[in-house]
Amino acid sequence: MPHFFTNRKRIHNLTVGNADTRSQFKWETLNAVLYKFGGLFFLVGSVLSFPTFQAYSVLGQWIFFTGSMFYLIVNVHDLFDVHRYWQGKNSNHPRKRLEYSAAYIYFVGTLLFVMGRVVLFVDNNYSAHSALMFTIGSALFVIGASVNILADTKNSVATEGQLTNLTAITFIVGSVLFAVGSFPGLWEGGVPTEVTQLSSYLSWQFLIGSLLFFFGGVFNYWRAYHFIQRSLGTKA
Repeated sequence: MPHFFTNRKRIHNLTVGNADTRSQFKWETLNAVLYKFGGLFFLVGSVLSFPTFQAYSVLGQWIFFTGSMFYLIVNVHDLFDVHRYWQGKNSNHPRKRLEYSAAYIYFVGTLLFVMGRVVLFVDNNYSAHSALMFTIGSALFVIGASVNILADTKNSVATEGQLTNLTAITFIVGSVLFAVGSFPGLWEGGVPTEVTQLSSYLSWQFLIGSLLFFFGGVFNYWRAYHFIQRSLGTKA
């Protein structure tokens, strides 16, 4: 699932607020690694959602839940960055409002995904409630990524701008696919397991969406690397 991206100095270091650029990038790398773990768990969970692997469906749900927790940690870390960066700065700056909006939208969307999994663990009869949370969460991710790209447009240059656009596109399309895959679950009783063709189609939505989330994370880290290289080159 999507998470916050920006072409400005990040303050990801949890121990030192004014740490140097290299130190901050190490923490951003940790953030990216956790995101990749979440992406890998989502990919495996998506594969296990296919009718062929119905015997492992419960395991797949737990794998999805674990991936969602990784994503939640990443989004909380990003919220920390946004708060630290804008603390004490001009409260009327339009970019500040956009960044806060995007970060909190991502956070709420991720919480809905986590809660949706928990609801399924409590009782399978709540599958429609779970699907509703996934659908709303996916819609929030689309909105969050759209707001995020608006916040970052003026700061994007050359390669970083292209990678920012790729990140936003993969996040938005991936979120739309998850919304499409979750929506049929709103039907009473969910999607019948015997409707193999439909179940496979929905599983493909999750798998392709998960791949896009994963590649979005790759593009975002690549963008961050270019930004750091440019920042260090400017200081040299």
